[in-house]
Amino acid sequence: MESLIAEIYLTKAPPTVALAARDIRGLLIADNGDFRFPAAEVPSERTIVRLIGEISEPQRARSSMGSKQRSAHEPHPGAYESKGLLDLVQMDHTRADVILVDSLHREELARPWLTLLIDIWTRTILGFYVSLGDPSIFRCGRAVANALLPKGPLLRKLGMDVDYPMYGQFKRLHADHAAPHRAESFRRACLANGIDPDVRPRGPAHFGGHIERLIGTMVGKMRLLPGATGSNVTQRDGYDAGQAAAMTIEEFERWLLFQIGIYHNTPHKALGGRCPAQVWERETAGGEPLLQACLDIEHLTRQFLPASELMVHSYGVQIRYRRYWHPMLASRIGQKITIHCDERTLQKVYADIDGGFVPVPVVGRYPDVTEPEWEAERRRQRRDGAAYQADGGSAATARYIHAARQEVLTARQRTRQTRQDRKRQEREGVSHCELANPRSETAAATWIPAAALHDDGWLKWLD
Repeated sequence: MESLIAEIYLTKAPPTVALAARDIRGLLIADNGDFRFPAAEVPSERTIVRLIGEISEPQRARSSMGSKQRSAHEPHPGAYESKGLLDLVQMDHTRADVILVDSLHREELARPWLTLLIDIWTRTILGFYVSLGDPSIFRCGRAVANALLPKGPLLRKLGMDVDYPMYGQFKRLHADHAAPHRAESFRRACLANGIDPDVRPRGPAHFGGHIERLIGTMVGKMRLLPGATGSNVTQRDGYDAGQAAAMTIEEFERWLLFQIGIYHNTPHKALGGRCPAQVWERETAGGEPLLQACLDIEHLTRQFLPASELMVHSYGVQIRYRRYWHPMLASRIGQKITIHCDERTLQKVYADIDGGFVPVPVVGRYPDVTEPEWEAERRRQRRDGAAYQADGGSAATARYIHAARQEVLTARQRTRQTRQDRKRQEREGVSHCELANPRSETAAATWIPAAALHDDGWLKWLD
């Protein structure tokens, strides 16, 4: 019975307890099966249901639940704590439960991705980033840079009057096992700025409980927005979220900043009823600088761009089908250097040379568009080419191939025939055969003196 319970019920997609009990009893008493116990000796289905109910929660979780659900049923001794202000920051991404529209036609666009960073000591939202693209090294770097730098320039650009003093150099960045967090270029940028990229183990989510709860709080507030999708199909029953969508990505970002301000001024249970903004103000009252005085913001943002090691050729460096060149690359031909790429433009990349970033312009003329836009256009052109090929282009190509082949065959035949005709027209050799027309003997010339000529009127001087 234990073996059958483990085989039938303790699986990743377990059946109902009643169905599992019925199958277990049937397999035990089947006269054509492997066990063939008498029915009187096998417990009833109700007894088997009771035995299944006695399975411990940890055992059931290990066998039938995913990592996040299983984590709630497993022991987690100890605590993952912060030792002070800006000591530990957690980062995570989520797809917002709201559909945005484009800024030109106000048509349905997509659901944005939201990245948040929380300082564990003060529970403040240290940084954020909103994008319509999937999480990547570039977007992780932008979110970390947003957490490190003051928010004043961003607020002025958006024309907002919001008190957002949270920023600063933190020591540890705690994130899940996603590929962008483990990328070498992202980790190298973190270490260069004194941040320990502490990536948690794969699977259990209890290590990131603080950021998970924060994301749940923010996502819950999105249900008030036009175009909110809800968290499941039942909530969307009879409701067209795309039709109701009304906010652009900039308007959503402004709304998010207001919600962050509300969160910072709301009492937090983990802070003993104090507000995150209150705790931040108390912790930063000492006047210690939150950033280095000599921090180069442009250098910092370029450090967190995706990077790769590329070979310098005589024509420069090549990224996909584009070439980039700068005179400073001439002395590094044949060497590998680190190139940082900003996906928002094709016009230039940044070469890491002697500890600085040298802008390397593209060779040739390219539009000032983003990398995703350019790649999307290239895919569209390839699709158009494939569609044209399928819609008659392939048949036409086959006809042209056959016609070209016939031209080659005809030319060969003509050349072969012409050469045969010329062979027949040429004379035979003379080395071992008689001449067809022997030559006649040539008579010797007989000369007479001019005086012997009777009429010399033909000989005159010309004046």
